[in-house]
Amino acid sequence: MPHMLMRLWLLAALVLLPGLAAAQSTATLQGRVTDAESGEPLPGANVVLYRAGETTAFRGAATDLEGRYRLEDLPAGTYEVVARFVGYAEAQRTVTLTAGATVTVDLALAPVELGLNPVVVTASRRQEKVLESPASISVLDARDLEQTATHATAAALRYTPGVDISQSSLNRFQVSLRGFNSVFVAKTYALVDYRQATTPSLAINEFSSMPIAPIDLARIEVVRGPNSALYGAGVEQGVIHFITKDPLTYPGTSVMLGGGERSIIQGALRHAGVIDDRLGYKIVGYYSQGEDWKLDPNDPHDRELLEAIHPRWGGRDYDTWQGYVYGTLQYRLGPQTTLTASGGYSSIKQMVLANTGENATDNFANYFGQLRLQAGGFFGQVFYTQNDAGNTHFVRTPVEVYEKSFLMAAQAQYSFSVLDDRQSFIVGADYRRTVPRTGGTIHGRFEGRDETNEVGGYVQSETRLTEQLDVVLAGRLDYDDVIQKTQFSPRVALVFKPSPTHSFRTTYNRAFTTPPGVNLFLDLFIEDRGPFGVRGVGAVDGWTFPSQVQTSSFIPGIRAWPGVGIPLAVAYQAVTAGLTAEGAPLAALRSLLLSKASQIQGFSSGLMVSTAGEVLTSLEKVPAARQTITNSYELGYKGLFANQLLVTIDLYYTRKKNFISELQPFTPLVVAPGVAGDLAAAIMNAFTDEELAAYGLDRQTLAGIYQQAAASLAANPIGLIEPVENFDPNRKPELLLTYVNFGDVDYYGADVAVQWTPNARWALFGNFSWVSDNFFDDEELGEPGTGREISMNAPRYKVAGGVEYTDPSGLSVNLAGRYVDKFEVRSGIFSGTVDSYFLLDLGLGYDLRGLTPGLRIDVLAQNVLNNEHREYIGAPKMGRLITTRLTYTVGGR
Repeated sequence: MPHMLMRLWLLAALVLLPGLAAAQSTATLQGRVTDAESGEPLPGANVVLYRAGETTAFRGAATDLEGRYRLEDLPAGTYEVVARFVGYAEAQRTVTLTAGATVTVDLALAPVELGLNPVVVTASRRQEKVLESPASISVLDARDLEQTATHATAAALRYTPGVDISQSSLNRFQVSLRGFNSVFVAKTYALVDYRQATTPSLAINEFSSMPIAPIDLARIEVVRGPNSALYGAGVEQGVIHFITKDPLTYPGTSVMLGGGERSIIQGALRHAGVIDDRLGYKIVGYYSQGEDWKLDPNDPHDRELLEAIHPRWGGRDYDTWQGYVYGTLQYRLGPQTTLTASGGYSSIKQMVLANTGENATDNFANYFGQLRLQAGGFFGQVFYTQNDAGNTHFVRTPVEVYEKSFLMAAQAQYSFSVLDDRQSFIVGADYRRTVPRTGGTIHGRFEGRDETNEVGGYVQSETRLTEQLDVVLAGRLDYDDVIQKTQFSPRVALVFKPSPTHSFRTTYNRAFTTPPGVNLFLDLFIEDRGPFGVRGVGAVDGWTFPSQVQTSSFIPGIRAWPGVGIPLAVAYQAVTAGLTAEGAPLAALRSLLLSKASQIQGFSSGLMVSTAGEVLTSLEKVPAARQTITNSYELGYKGLFANQLLVTIDLYYTRKKNFISELQPFTPLVVAPGVAGDLAAAIMNAFTDEELAAYGLDRQTLAGIYQQAAASLAANPIGLIEPVENFDPNRKPELLLTYVNFGDVDYYGADVAVQWTPNARWALFGNFSWVSDNFFDDEELGEPGTGREISMNAPRYKVAGGVEYTDPSGLSVNLAGRYVDKFEVRSGIFSGTVDSYFLLDLGLGYDLRGLTPGLRIDVLAQNVLNNEHREYIGAPKMGRLITTRLTYTVGGR
């Protein structure tokens, strides 16, 4: 993979060099670019010249302070002149140049809405304006993405309202919408060009392995809130849709080279073209490498992580890289019919947090193929995605990972309108098949029975009751062959538009989530902790405890005994072994003490406690995993004032039933706090002063010695309670973690966002997100005494804001900050508090079109104040990161 960068630049040279040769010319083109409304000149506008019938730019220039441009030494012929400027619609003219002539072409550009009300496709699975959408939605367009210049695609989401984003390594981000973040199982539905991008079987949104090169990203659409009515099972928190540049719309060639702190090196190449205005093609390559932030052995949190690394791996590997190669063929069959075929490959090396611990991915690859057809109101697609774990291994055990799971899916949708477009319908169906192949390394005992088939169908109706009022009704049925239940997901929305620039909406969504494969079929040994092991397991069948409870022993040589507590004879033998070892205080009494073992009678009653130390009053089975039902009610407002100020307010209430927890312990530990006193009393009954006198002891003294020695037994767990399905007399006890369905969880919250773009130079934004509760204990869950708890793994509130200035000369400056409140993490074996933090980012960019059309440089300083902070438990602390990116684009429209 490190050689990929060299190949990219070689390919770039082969593509670009022929187009750089100069040609002799005998004509001159000049003119002026102005504002169509005011007539004022537009200095710094980009003027590009195309030869007739070609899509690659031939020449270009930037206008001066008076809006004038001049192109000399042009060959005679017919050309298309295109003028572009930020905040304006492009203008174009066709001109014929003859030898020796000087031709003047003036172009007037019309102001546009500056991206405050773009067309989106994700919220309703069809095109619509943001202000018309019956959902809470945000859009990051190509201009936003270009000027953020982040080293990782997911990092572009960090200022989006309602998005919870935590960085756990240089290139890895956990992203969720409105809480319930996770290091592994994704509760947010991720799409790339309409294709589900979740890693098959593992059910994670590994954004770093999604093949999306920064120079190929057209926009990101973020839809907050449940959306199962259109997208099916699992869409309980929202949708993030990455849409790349299609070759028919975005022809041309782009090259990107970047670098920065932490030894970051980046390179990318995108080449796209159009043949006969019908066939479009593109190929994209991307490579990035760097050095991850390091753990500090002097930090207690970090030291625990370092000490957990299995000796086989020789420590933690901080090298990271990621590489993609993908391509698209697009054929325009007719004015409204396009057939698109895409395929690609990605591979990554990085540290990945999981609920079961850290995974060191090394050449973890993902392959995909997709074929989709858009024909008028019909949309259909099939796609295939497969993993290949490469040299990936678990960090806490000596086991290498085998992972070659795959996902295949088919979707069809048809939309049509009647009654003069006052009534529209969308009907569709989906099929999805997931086939895990983990070689027993992840699914263990469940391997071979873990395939899943899901099928669903939906209908959506949108009725325009009046010019101002629309009603949206949708319903969907889904079935899967594991849970074997059919679920109905309705959606109701009223959208009131008193004017074209203001809309109010009220919505109800019901979503359901079928537990993903890892929640159902996980069977993974996590680590060895001496007297016991730790294992993560799924809950496809549930787990039951014996009617006659027994304690699985942490004391060597004894596997289990009946009851909760410890037999005093067992405690006596364990303590005696320590007291009579060679050099121990009572070594001389060894024979006498051992002979009394049969006379030590009684049982020291114990307590069941959670791993957090909470006393448990009940021992309940873990039922088979069920589907989570999410009901959400929302009020929203979107308003565009003076074509400059966009205000979005979303208020929501959510209630979840049968909520699926993160991986968490369910086997209680057993403690015997009274064992030291009970053992002392048994010593008093078993011995006489006469038989001890020869050793200079009496019963009271001996009992005191045993009571003191048994203090460690009283202070620490002596065993645990295992379910019958996992008890094995031939191995040590195992502390089990699984995914548990709880009762009801309800909360409410708000997302407020403001964007102000007074003109083409200035843009300001601010947003605030708040949720009523982000941590639920066993009382709030309606399960008192169980010790169970759920964290959203996200803050109750967060604030972000920033300002951006773009000068006509090509200079852009942006400054943005965000505050994240502290929050609790409960995510498998990772548990703790993430402290609040404030981060400030500073970006500088310069469009070098005056030097070379299409050339741009960007510098971004993330966390410019170098605030060392931790964003998730299990992750290292991170500081400032400065990166630079140089982009060169030729051709295109």
